[in-house]
Formats: sequence, structure tokens, C-alpha cells
Amino acid sequence: MGRTSLLLPWSTGGLAELGVRAAHALVLPVPVEPSGSPLAERDIAAITYAANPVKKGLGRVLAAWRQVHRPGEELVVAGVDPRDLTGAGFVPADDGVRVTGLLAPDAYRALLRRARVFVTAPRREDYGMAQLEALADGCLLVTSSAPGPYAALPIARELDPRLVGDDLGAALRAALDEPAADYCARALRALGPFRRAAIDRVVAQELLPRLLAHGR
Repeated sequence: MGRTSLLLPWSTGGLAELGVRAAHALVLPVPVEPSGSPLAERDIAAITYAANPVKKGLGRVLAAWRQVHRPGEELVVAGVDPRDLTGAGFVPADDGVRVTGLLAPDAYRALLRRARVFVTAPRREDYGMAQLEALADGCLLVTSSAPGPYAALPIARELDPRLVGDDLGAALRAALDEPAADYCARALRALGPFRRAAIDRVVAQELLPRLLAHGR
């Protein structure tokens, strides 16, 4: 790290964890865009992404869902094979839980557009791409206050602090029963620095000049 002329961390949190001078770094997020037009009616109450069930805290998500979900409400667990859920607290007879298995990106994003809430309880979050995609597709974000350079966490706190914390059950009910006004519109504004056009400007106005100057 010390010998590198320019570092390109994905987030300011990632830069802080590196412990290097900001002069030798340029934050360059991964682009996030809505995957399609928002739906007027969302038939999935909540969704979670559990490609790594232990790291993503799926056990805590399932426990909270069992406590607070109501008849007719469904939690969709995406991104994981049901056979990999041993030890995550999942049982096939879980009421109101559906496991989709592994999905193509377009199919997964289509589920996000149908979901009202994205819920997660990671042990540590290094970025939060799934959370940012959920916000871009109109989900409310319910999350624990995970350690790590969690780029989506400050956005979630700013949008609605009720939905961030260790009491996932209360946060889920707040999101489902009393969603904050204009949450989705404010989320899209908050994602402005993560949009492709904004990142293209950073590349053109800051990254390329630095690279060209270094190459001389």
C-alpha cells in the first residue's frame, strides 16, 4: 500500500480502514442504477440476500421474521442454495419464508422491484452492494449497525434511523407498517454519488488527470 502511487477504494470507510493519506487515494464507488421502472404494487413484504448466510446474519433475520411477521407476509431469501442453510436457523417448514436458490442477476433485481423491504444483519459489511441495489430498486432498507466500511449504512441512517439497529423485529414492523414519507425518492437522491454518470465524471475529471500526470 505504501508503494502504490494511487489507491482506488470503493468508499470513504474503506479508505479510513486502510490508514493511508487521502492525497494518495481517490474514492471510486461501484456504479449502482435502478434495474427497471418501479412497480405501483409490491407483493413481497421483505427480501434478504444470503450468499454467505453466516456473514450476512441470516439466522438473526429469520429469528426476527418469525417473531413479527403477520399472516400473508412473505420473506424471500435469495442468493443461496437451500442446502447451504444448515446452521443458519432455517427449517424447510418456516412459515412465511421462501428460498429462491441461486438466481441470475436480472431475476434477482426483478424480485427487488417487487419487495417492500430489504432486511439484513451482517456480522461485518465491507461495502453493501446488495443493500445499495435494493435502495436503487425502491426497497426500504432494514439493517443492523454492522462494523466495517459499510457504504450503505450512513445512507440508511439518514433515510430513516428507525430502520437501523439491533432490534430487527421492531425495524421490520416500522418499515412495513409506517414507512417514512418519500423514502424511495430520497434514497435515489442519496445514491447520486453512486450513479454511473457521477462516477464517469470522477473518472474523467479526477482519475484520468492523475494517471496521465503520473505517466509523464
